[in-house]
Amino acid sequence: MKKITDKDFFTRTSEKVARDLLGKFICSRKGDMKKYQIIVTEAYYYDEIDDNGKKICYGAGKTKQEAAKLVSAPLFEKPGTWCIYGGQLIISVTDDVNSDNVLIKEVKDEEGNIYTPHKMAMELRLYKKYGICNCHGKFSLSDDADLYLTNGVEVENIKKCDRKGIKRRQKRGFKCG
Repeated sequence: MKKITDKDFFTRTSEKVARDLLGKFICSRKGDMKKYQIIVTEAYYYDEIDDNGKKICYGAGKTKQEAAKLVSAPLFEKPGTWCIYGGQLIISVTDDVNSDNVLIKEVKDEEGNIYTPHKMAMELRLYKKYGICNCHGKFSLSDDADLYLTNGVEVENIKKCDRKGIKRRQKRGFKCG
């Protein structure tokens, strides 16, 4: 598998990046070097608002300076930066002014086991109590992050799906199959 090295991959809209991440692999430099195929993603834009008037993007409504001391600060770094937010794996996209991002919702390992956010967080050690992964705030294309992305399989059957947990359903999620 060829490592993704083109930083321009992340400088597109979150919807395009979310779609194109399907079929790619998240690989770990730690332990047994397992790889996990991305099978569900969700795209978030910094200015999205739900029916209750609440901003729904991670880090939304903040400037880069305001977010500097928050857990969501990596979302304001260069596109392609990892952020762990409540055990969820997120990657920044677009630019370093707005906090547009993509949430990786589900991955599948080589044995076919599917990991939803909580199980993925335990498997990839995104929670401190499980031995934290060194990826929060790290550029995914650098060699100092524990996680990196590789090209994967071409996904032919992509389903656009409603985002869960939002009153006004928005088709910004993507699924393999």
